[in-house]
Amino acid sequence: MVARRRVTMVGISGDSGAGKSTYAEALREILGPERVSVISLDDYHSLDRNERNMIGVTALNPWKANNLGLLVDHVWALRNGHTIVKPTYDHTTGMFGPPEEVRPRDFIILEGLHTLYLARLREALDLSVYFDTHDDLRVQWKVRRDSGARGYTPEEVLAEIERRRPDVERFIEPQKAFADIVIHYMPDYETIPSLENPEPVRVLFAERLRRNKRRLVKWLALGGHLGLIKADHHHDTIVGEEMEIATLSGSTQQSALHSLVEMVSDRHLLGDEVKSHLDALHYDPVSVSRILVASMIAFLDHSFRREELMIEQL
Repeated sequence: MVARRRVTMVGISGDSGAGKSTYAEALREILGPERVSVISLDDYHSLDRNERNMIGVTALNPWKANNLGLLVDHVWALRNGHTIVKPTYDHTTGMFGPPEEVRPRDFIILEGLHTLYLARLREALDLSVYFDTHDDLRVQWKVRRDSGARGYTPEEVLAEIERRRPDVERFIEPQKAFADIVIHYMPDYETIPSLENPEPVRVLFAERLRRNKRRLVKWLALGGHLGLIKADHHHDTIVGEEMEIATLSGSTQQSALHSLVEMVSDRHLLGDEVKSHLDALHYDPVSVSRILVASMIAFLDHSFRREELMIEQL
């Protein structure tokens, strides 16, 4: 295949059960499924479930249970506009499936345990996100998922969480230091559950300077100051670095979300798919975060297209 322009590449990292896959798929739907390829790093396991159990290693071990070298090669091939043929992993069976072809669409979203683990992976990303979900939510979601779609009992899931904890602390949590944005889901005990929002969640955004520009938190802080949203704004130290933080809670009205999207990017640059997600009357914090992050990604893509056009015209 002839190489095309480079794609806009987003990386999402975090522990199992944190919500990475769901978030990546939501971004895919908002940006337009035909424009986005989502790659799960679980497909780059080097050992199947039985093999990991036999030798006593968890999937969180980057070197003993994963083929990160192949992942790096594939990520840079996609970034440079080339099609790849990648492995697949089936969580239902714990075994590998047939290989699949991935084309370099406008957006590539990488999500998995080790997305930010290697410098060579981080260098390929235009935006990096770390999911730091509250333990109560993460355990609840992981038990629900793994005891349903993946065939485990709740007791087995809880035991596996404890077994994996040392590897989480050693291999996964340090990646937080490399993320442009840390997203922290927390239970929201002040919001009354409803049919539309049965599990109220507050969303904390922590952001460091990147390319000397703050991208999202300052707009959330401004939106809170203007009364558009319910957002607390402060600074805190995360993994040894001071970060600017905004915590979003409650319900956001449609008109307020339109204004926030205009602040973060430019609503007129968004495709019909993104705009179609701006038609509800009210939005919970998770939905707001997805739409705003998708808007940031769309704006990045527009900026890259504009730069390439300028270069072509020279």
